[in-house]
Order: sequence, then C-alpha cells, then structure tokens
Amino acid sequence: MHNTFHHSLVARTGAHLLVAALCAAIALLAGALVLGGPRAVEAQTAECEVIDLGPLSAEVGLEASGSWTTEDCDSRFRIDSDAHTYRFEVTAPGRVRIELGSPDADSQLYLLAEDETRIADDDDGGAVVDSRIERDFVPGVYLVEATTVGGRARGPADFSLSIRYLSGCEPIDLGVLESGTDLTAEGTWSLDGCGSRIVSKHPGHNYTFTLPQDGRVLIDLTSEHGDPVLSLASPERGVIGANDDGGAGINSRIESYLPAGLYLIEATTYRERGLQPLSSDFELVVQLLDEEETQRGFNLKVEAVLAPDQVIAGEPFAIDYRVGNVGLGDLPDDGSYALAYARGGPRWVIDVGEEIPASPERWQAGVSYHSDAVTASATSVAIGELQSFEITIDDPGPAWVFVGLLVFDADDEEVGFHGVWRDFMVVTGPTFDPVTISIDGTDYIVSAIPSDGEEADEAEDGEEADEGEEGEEEIEEGTVIPEVTVAGDPEAEIDPAIEAQAIYIAAVQEYLLAGIFERPLIAALGEPGEAAGEPVSLDDLSRGPLLAEIGRRYADAVAASGLIEALAGDELFNHVAAENLLLGSVQAAADSYAPLAAAWTALQARIAGGDGLTLDEAIAVHTQLTHAEAVLSPILVAEAIIDATRADDDREPPATAQWMTADLEERASCGVGPAHLRAALTEAGVANVGELLALDAELRFALPLYGYATDAALCAAFLTRGDVSRLMDQLGIEDTAVHVRLVPPPPEPPPAGPTAHSLRILVRLGEDGRPEHAVQLADGRELLPRKRFLDHDAEVDRWKISTMIVVDGQEIGRIRARRLADGRIELGFRDVNGVAIVPEVRFVPADLPDDWLRSSAIVAPPPDPGAQQQTGTEDAMGGDPDGAPAPPSTGHGSAQ
Repeated sequence: MHNTFHHSLVARTGAHLLVAALCAAIALLAGALVLGGPRAVEAQTAECEVIDLGPLSAEVGLEASGSWTTEDCDSRFRIDSDAHTYRFEVTAPGRVRIELGSPDADSQLYLLAEDETRIADDDDGGAVVDSRIERDFVPGVYLVEATTVGGRARGPADFSLSIRYLSGCEPIDLGVLESGTDLTAEGTWSLDGCGSRIVSKHPGHNYTFTLPQDGRVLIDLTSEHGDPVLSLASPERGVIGANDDGGAGINSRIESYLPAGLYLIEATTYRERGLQPLSSDFELVVQLLDEEETQRGFNLKVEAVLAPDQVIAGEPFAIDYRVGNVGLGDLPDDGSYALAYARGGPRWVIDVGEEIPASPERWQAGVSYHSDAVTASATSVAIGELQSFEITIDDPGPAWVFVGLLVFDADDEEVGFHGVWRDFMVVTGPTFDPVTISIDGTDYIVSAIPSDGEEADEAEDGEEADEGEEGEEEIEEGTVIPEVTVAGDPEAEIDPAIEAQAIYIAAVQEYLLAGIFERPLIAALGEPGEAAGEPVSLDDLSRGPLLAEIGRRYADAVAASGLIEALAGDELFNHVAAENLLLGSVQAAADSYAPLAAAWTALQARIAGGDGLTLDEAIAVHTQLTHAEAVLSPILVAEAIIDATRADDDREPPATAQWMTADLEERASCGVGPAHLRAALTEAGVANVGELLALDAELRFALPLYGYATDAALCAAFLTRGDVSRLMDQLGIEDTAVHVRLVPPPPEPPPAGPTAHSLRILVRLGEDGRPEHAVQLADGRELLPRKRFLDHDAEVDRWKISTMIVVDGQEIGRIRARRLADGRIELGFRDVNGVAIVPEVRFVPADLPDDWLRSSAIVAPPPDPGAQQQTGTEDAMGGDPDGAPAPPSTGHGSAQ
C-alpha cells in the first residue's frame, strides 16, 4: 500500500470535532475587523495597589517586572497565590499581545475590564510554561493580574510583563478574483507571529478578497509541516464555512458558491504550542471555478454505508457500502487509483481495502460498486477488489464508523476525497426483549436490555444517600445485565442455576437462532438442499468432539480419493490432487448442512407459534451452529474458490476468489498449524495417522488453499472453548452446570513417551554457496540443526554429520552427508541409537538448486534403552555462517 494513504488519513476523520467549534467562533473574525472583549463573572475586589502603566503606544510597548515574594496580595482567582495587578489604557483599536514570563515559576495571566470584570485568562500560551493573551482590543482601560499556577508553596520567583501592539496582523488584501487568474499568498506560522482570532494559541494570518460577480470559489490551504485550518466569513453573511482536513492529506479546502462581495479568510493551523513546529510554511490559493468544466470531470463518492445499529463489544462486525463515480468523466487511466477504508471509534480502529486502479473496467463515469447486495443500487455492480469492511470496537457505549474514499493520481498525490459517518451503540452482550422461557413447568420472563446510563446519572445528580445506605451503582452506557423473573411473581427468588439456564436458553433462542441464516458464515453456505437423515449434533462444545468430527471427515475424504495408495507408490502430487480431495468433501458437507437448516427452520416456526426452546434444544442449536461454522464452512468456501479458478482460462484466480482465499487464510491464522491435525485424527480414532500426516504435508506443498481450509477448521475447534466462555461472560453466566455441560473440563493428557518420527532429509544451496541440510517431519515442520552446512573442501567419501535434531524435546538423530567423486552428494541419517539409516532416494545432483530437494521418507525410531549404542567416525558439519543458532523451522510449507 502506498505510504500516501497514511499521510492522507492522519486527523482527517477527526475534523468534524473541530469544525463545529470553528463555526461558532468564526464570528469573532475581524468583523471586519476589530473585536471587543466579552464580559464575564465579576471577580473579588482587591484592596492591593494597582500599578498604572499608562497608555499603550503603537511605537513603544509597556513593560514591568517584579517578584512574587509569597507575602504579596492574594490573587483574585488562584488559591493561595501571590498576585500583582497592573492598569493600562488602549487609545486606538488594534491587536495587542500581553506576555507574562518567569524563569522560576509557572505564570498565570488574567485580563480584566476596568471594573474588574474578567475577560480572559491564559496559563501556557507563551513559551514553555509562560502565559500569553492575544486579542483585538477596543479603546478603554484594562487591568492585568500577574499570578502563578503553583501558588506560594513553590516559593518566591521573579517575573516580567510586556504589553504591545502587534504589527502585520491586519488582513492582507489579495485583490479581485477573476476567472482564469488565481489569488495566492504564502506565509509562515510561528510561535512569535500573529495568533488566530479564533484560538489565539494557534498562529494565524488573515486575508481579504473581492468577488466582482457571483461564482463558485475554491480555496486551498496547504502546508508540508503544519496542519492547515481554513475559515471564511463576510461582513454581510457572517460565518460561511470552516474546514480542517477537506483538502489533500490533512490540508484544508473550502468550496462554495458565493455572491459578489468582500470576503475574509483566516489561514491558521490546528497545531498549538508543543505540537506546532517552530515554524511551518503555507500556501493559500483562491480560484474561481468553471462549474461546467468541473461537472465534466470525475467525481468519486461514498454513496451508501450500512452498519449495524448495535454491536457487541469485542465482536467483529461487517460494514457494507457503495462507492461510485458520479461525475461525467472517467478517472484517468494513467496510474490513478482509489482506496476505500473504514475507521471506527471512539478508540480508533481501521480496516483498509485494496487499491483499485483506473482502467477501462474501473471508475468509469456513472459506474458504482457495492460491497454486498444489501447496499446495491439498480446500476451498481460487485467487484472482487471491493469487499465488506470488518472492525471491532472493544468499549461499550456510543460509537461511530467513518467510511472514506481517497483518490490518488499517478504521482500518488491525493486528488479526491469523500466520506460518510454512521453512529451506533456498542453493548456488552446480546440484547433481546422480554421472552418467556419454561423450565420444569415454571415460566420465567427473561430480558437483556442495554443501560442508557441513566442509573449513573441519577447516582451523580440525585441527593446523597443517607448514612448507612448505598448509593446507586454506576452502570456504563451500553452495559447489558440480563434479568430473570418468575412469570406472575416478579419478587420470587430464583435458584442461580435455574436463572443461568433461563438466560442461556433465551440468548440462544433470541440471539443465535432468530438470525441464524443471516450470520455471515452460514449465509455463505448458500441454499441448503433436501434434508436427508438426522442433523449432526456434537455431544458438547469442548475441543474434542469438534476435532473428532474434523478428523473423521478428513479420513473419509482421503479414503475415497485413493491418495494414500498413490503416496505409497511414490507418485508425485500437484495442485489438482489437492483440489480433488477438497471437492470430494463438498457433497458430504452439503449433505450435513441440509438437515441442520431444516431443524433450525422448524424450531423458528415453532417459536413463532408461541413455544420456547428447552435447555437440550438450546444446547443442540449451539453445537450445531458451531459445527456448521467450524467444519462445513471452510470446505464450501474452498469449493467456491476452486470453481472460480477453474473457470478462468488461464487458471488465474479472479479478484473475488483472491479475496475469499485471503479471508480463509485469515481464519486459518490462529497458529495451530498442521501439527494439530494429528490431534483431530487421534480424537476420531483413525488408525493410519502417520500415513495421513505424510499425505497432508504433500498436499499443503502442492496447494496452499488446501492448508487454509484444513487449518480454518482446526482453528475454529481450538478456539471454541474461548468463544463459549466469552458468550457466557457476556450473559453473566459463571461456571454453572450449563457452562460445564457445554464445555466440560479437558481430560488430563497422558504422559508423553518417546515416539518414532517419519521424516525426509532436505538439502539446498545455501546463501554462501555451501549445501545446507534440514529435515521435514510428516506434519510439515522443517527443522534446521545448528551445524548443517557441508563445506566446499569436505573430503570426498568422508561422512559429515549435523548437530542433534530435537523434536518436541526428544532427540531423534543427526543428518549425514558426503561428497562423491562425481560431484554429487549422498544423504543419510544416524538415529539416536547410533544406527545409520539409508533413504531409498538419497543422491543429490552436483548442480544443487537453492530450493529444497527431499529424500524419500525414512523413520527415525525412539531411543532403545536395551540397545548397544553404536558410534561413528563422522566429522561435524559446518555451522551457520553467522554463528547464530538456526531457527526451529524455516522454508516453504513450514508449520510450527
């Protein structure tokens, strides 16, 4: 992805937080162009001396110095702080800066009217922790109180005070804006320059221009190091607009149709003090647009956004959208491209789509694209590069999502931007309206409704609780606390176990079953066929039953494929064999899904008729749903990818298949790896585990998609316990009988003993030109011993051995290799008992490639306590070129 995306996105979606404040404050802009001071709450009357500094002159400022001794007059506004008060007179309107500094104290500055009404104050508006007040003054008498933040406890300190007119802060006239002639200005923002009239801590410059006739005006404010902010006003219309990040990157832009007249621009920067560089240059460009020419160009926009009104904290959710070119011209096919993204908050999370280059098939005038049918228009189309976004918000409460579309030219310069906001609520768990659940002949009313935060407000705003009483507990907005009452007797006590059952049944019924066919992984399974037989239902949702189902299906598919026999005959495998194995599992998966869908549909109809689920039915639905999403879904997704790829004449996966593959790969990325297929086969009671694992390693090498589908199911199985526990936490169900019944404690694993290992010896040309050796286990792991290189000057016919290879804490042996007189290399192995093992396929050609070559399979037996250890005369191989220990596993097809 181009780095320009990150630059373009910085602070862009935070602009709305600033614009409202700017629009409210911009009326202060030079009204054209002198402002008076607002009045505020009256301060205390001080009896201390007020030092008169006299009138303020445009030529010479006013200065004063003194000390806070800790025994001076009390500040009117700061607790236990010294203060000195000064009077001065403004005789002519203008912009005045008042600065208070101290080398030893944290100064605080207050500006008062003559009657001691407080006008303004500042703590750190100057350098470091010095104070500064800057504003437009009207003639009159003013007071300044010079005090400190730390108070008398910080000890005595000297200070200096200065008051002076600022020159060069008046608006600069840019002239008359005519068609074809831009008005431009350049300047520098610095801490010593004029401050913004909106937020004086921000450096700012003001400009005027005259529009002789009505027209559409475009104003761009750009800066390489600053964060530009634009404001626009006129004497007649007042506030017209304010913008932070409407231009390219974090630059500012205002585009508006304006009637003829005089206009004022303020060019400022969002960064104040510590965030603002000592200086940053900017450029201002004002131009009159040709509206007809503009309409004939491209105009890419976000046309629609669909996000849930409510999501669960910590659970990913989909955002669908539609984007298109609503202009009359195509996006130039010269390297220009567009990029869509989604950001969510209040804590920023992001998902970024693919770059979509302009082409004869992309971003043509009038063409729109949708991520899903739910946002489709009558004329929009689906393309593989545009997929639903997925983000996760972790904190409950009000939240938002922003979908943006950035447009870049061939030089990676941003030339367009558009975005849409959506607000929603994040809750802590599933929500549902009151529903009746029957347990052992008693009806219970169960509900789960999110808090709106009123309880917390009442606790804060209400009267204090009497002594000995507890106040209202604060409940964060979005918190869901399920409630259970006995129907007809709301005050009756309920056994905690019965309460947990009622909550769980209601959640499965109203949260899982009610929308089961809209769940993304279930919807992707398509329309079920005719139901035949009983639906598969696991005993529980612990890891074992799911793994057993995966292992059984895998063994059945392999048995039907004949690949075990092919592997025994040393046949070579390619991607077609792996594809056929996957496709062979599809019909069985579809046959399993049909009765599940039929059972769910029947339960939905029964509930609609007024009946509720029983506990056994709720558990069955939960386990069936997990089985469908974990075991069936990856197989059917893989089928869709294979079908789409095979349909392409060049066997290049189309964009949709590429995206589906990436999604399946992400689902397979939990880290379980092919080694855990052994656990699944063992759970299923399969006899030929070793043969199946060897076949699995071959198939993963031939077709990565095969590995993704297998690992996606394995990941789902290994993550099931956590998923169930999270749901129980969301429902407030602790370790009750319901929880234990769903996920019983795992059995104690039997003590591991020494085992035999099937492996192949690997060899390739290393980076330094020496042959490098490794072993590949049946489960796909590739292990590199520390000393594994055969030196260039190794003696012919002299065996060299690697350092010991260790698998899961067990030593299994060493690799042997020797150079032959004809330039070839012969491979071998010495097991942990000292016995030499000779692979059937073991000779390596003299022109060794830099990709791994593999010997035929051998078996390294476990240690034999009664065997007589044999010793060899082999020399050690060379070590790693950099002297560092080798990684535990590297190379293609590796699995940790």
